Amino acid sequence: RDGASIFSKAVIRGVRKAGMTAWVAGIVPTPLVPMLVVSAKALGGVMITASHNPKEQNGIKLFSGYRGMKFLPENDRLLTSDLFDCDVLPIKQAGVKVDVRNEALGFFKRFSLNDENSWIGKKSFRDVFLIVDSANGSLSRIAAEVFRRARFGKVIEVNHSLNGKVNVYGGVADLEGYPEINAEMIDSSSGFFRRHSAILKMFKIGRKHRVEVKRGECRVCGAVFDADGDRFYMIEYEPFSDRLIVLSGDETAFHQASYLARRYPHRGLFLNTVESDLNSGCFAK
Repeated sequence: RDGASIFSKAVIRGVRKAGMTAWVAGIVPTPLVPMLVVSAKALGGVMITASHNPKEQNGIKLFSGYRGMKFLPENDRLLTSDLFDCDVLPIKQAGVKVDVRNEALGFFKRFSLNDENSWIGKKSFRDVFLIVDSANGSLSRIAAEVFRRARFGKVIEVNHSLNGKVNVYGGVADLEGYPEINAEMIDSSSGFFRRHSAILKMFKIGRKHRVEVKRGECRVCGAVFDADGDRFYMIEYEPFSDRLIVLSGDETAFHQASYLARRYPHRGLFLNTVESDLNSGCFAK
């Protein structure tokens, strides 16, 4: 990762050379950038990230001022072509740099906990054990705090060190393509998930409270993110066959949309983006 901030400093210099103000939020989840763009009516946003790629790789995500929308591949191609065609001229930094990290994180937490953006105010989660896996990424310590403030019964955080070891035995990358995880898959000698911290923790807590879960007295769930915080998987312990049920972000969104469509049949549509899970899209159809 960009531990020395080489790339982020270059972006800040470019913004300032264009005579604009650079709001710098530091290490934050990717969705916060377009949210801030829309809230502040900014001209655009830039996220330095490589998401679930290996830690030695870096990337960039651009968001336009129009509704904070992410650039499409064709936009990226045209922009890159224009940059290569430009003459390089020395330009002084006329704009300013402003540290907005505290304000940005406060905004993110308020937005996440607002009743209009969630069901938190309408439901109790006191009977839920929640394992939060931030993949040692941008949601480390942030996601768990939001869930605690949402009054989940017990929030247990794993993989929450900002040490560059993103998605190492954690995060959503290893969960892709697995609708369920059984006991054999955590076998200490050959199981694929034998070192995945969140999975092991869920089995440990689920088995400890297996009788109560069977009775419906509590639930053991997991919230697993990728390193830059723009992908999410939900996991739940199923006590009768001692396994974990895995739902991708698109699948959970579909179930939420199905519930809302039944409750409010005359309000809105359910739309997937072009990067959403196609299986969920086909199921929705």
